Amino acid sequence: MQKLVEQAQSLRMQSVAVPLKDLRMLLQVCEAVIAQQNSSTAK
Repeated sequence: MQKLVEQAQSLRMQSVAVPLKDLRMLLQVCEAVIAQQNSSTAK
């Protein structure tokens, strides 16, 4: 029974880790776009 609980928890952590990675990637892309816009408007 304990094994099942551990497996379920590790699965849950994995399913949470993927969206977090995607969100971080999206944030980096957004920051890059904003930085480009800021540099182009500053000139």
